[in-house]
Amino acid sequence: MKHASFLLAPVLAFVFAVPALAQTDCGYQPDIDPDWSIGVSDVLGILGLFGEVDTDQDYIWDSTDLCTDLTACNYDANPTEECQYLDAFGVCGGTGLIPELLVGSWRFSTVAGAVSVGPNPYSTDWFASPLNGLQAAQYDDVYTFNADGTLTMDYNGTIIDAFNGYSEQAYNCGGVPITFTPGGGTSGEDQFSLVPSGGACSCPFMGTNDGGMSYDIVELTANTLRIHTQTDDVNCNANPAGGYFTYIFTKISDSTGGGGGGTDGDGYQGADSYPGKTLIWSDEFEGANINSANWTYDLGASGWGNNEWQNYTSSPNNSSVADGFLTITAREEGGGYTSARMKSVDLQEFQFGRIDIRAKLPEGQGIWPALWMLGANFPEGGWPQCGEIDIMEVVGHQPSTNHGTAHWGANFGVHQYSGSSITLPGGAKFSDAFHLFSIEWQQNSIVWYMDDQPYYSIDNTQMNGQPYPFNAPFFFIMNIAVGGNWPGYPDATTVFPQTMMVDYVRVFQ
Repeated sequence: MKHASFLLAPVLAFVFAVPALAQTDCGYQPDIDPDWSIGVSDVLGILGLFGEVDTDQDYIWDSTDLCTDLTACNYDANPTEECQYLDAFGVCGGTGLIPELLVGSWRFSTVAGAVSVGPNPYSTDWFASPLNGLQAAQYDDVYTFNADGTLTMDYNGTIIDAFNGYSEQAYNCGGVPITFTPGGGTSGEDQFSLVPSGGACSCPFMGTNDGGMSYDIVELTANTLRIHTQTDDVNCNANPAGGYFTYIFTKISDSTGGGGGGTDGDGYQGADSYPGKTLIWSDEFEGANINSANWTYDLGASGWGNNEWQNYTSSPNNSSVADGFLTITAREEGGGYTSARMKSVDLQEFQFGRIDIRAKLPEGQGIWPALWMLGANFPEGGWPQCGEIDIMEVVGHQPSTNHGTAHWGANFGVHQYSGSSITLPGGAKFSDAFHLFSIEWQQNSIVWYMDDQPYYSIDNTQMNGQPYPFNAPFFFIMNIAVGGNWPGYPDATTVFPQTMMVDYVRVFQ
């Protein structure tokens, strides 16, 4: 509007002592606070020049002031200068050193293309890693961005050394300062750079050690960090001829120890919304009681077609809500086992959508947690004609592997099923932290996801001559089974009680 800071700085240097202020919302108006640039209207208000006087000395031009230039002084129409200083969070006058979403701990994603390299920026012409295609010594590296502008690196003792035949080598740099440059990237992205600090950290890196020390932030969300860098040599000198890297990381915890969502427990935090979709139903498990408008129970100890050992109950000892989580507990009681199998049949039934269930799972021989769906016509027509969608199944003796499966068939004699699995990297287990189990369910097709990584899909052309049942409404089931033909039975290594904690169930359409 009327920038004159370059003329006024000498005049006003003695007037204002600019304090270090907390973050200020960008809706705040600049003339009222000295963390904004100084403009003509500020000077008029202070010195009363040219007959313009900020009568009430509130640093805002309004109807109480003496103002002959209504265009210049009309505060509502022209709220002085735009903010001249945005901190790295994008906050006017804030004091943050790095973007808020960046703060927290990250490790390599297991998605395809988590490491890619090519001759030009952002290209994948030379190499793109396959799904789960990195080595264990890369998946166990954890990079933690701290709000004080430092990066802590935990390489778990070793790295894959690109300058030593891509072999596993000891490496113990523990952390370095970083500088953050808004808009400093290759194509105008924000950029951060690692600052060498001597010794083991004389040539620091994030991702691979043949990548450079400056990284463009190509994508930054609550769960995903995609960065881009030029290659360098063993002495950290830029090597443009070596090409350009892109890395994809997944957030495993934020600054409070929670995964992406802050206070929602360690692990992966799902999105609150998706482009083009609306949240039509969810259970966030708030309050102190299970919502009877959403859930009822299967009860009994009938073996459930798999010779299982648990007795399903509706007792609060086996299912309860507290602190924003549903907990299903399998217990060893009275020489047997109790657990819970909750279902939404005749209460909450859905046809198509993005289904997200965030949960932390039990483990142990003979323990079988599941988050799944059955066709709403199951009570009338039975299984498998109703169709079954297993969003998550983990057998406790394989606590790092999640199975997604579909079942169908006109009757039991022609039962069909198909599925796939995905395994956490670096020996991590689903009992360690929360993960997001999802399906993208459309007419004639379903895609399975774990932590937003697709790993299996099916459509109506793969039914082997049987009817496709997955275009009808379905209901949810959540349970922990104990024993059975699959996955086997508890033994001396199995510890009780075992719990499955569910943070939420969400349906987007």
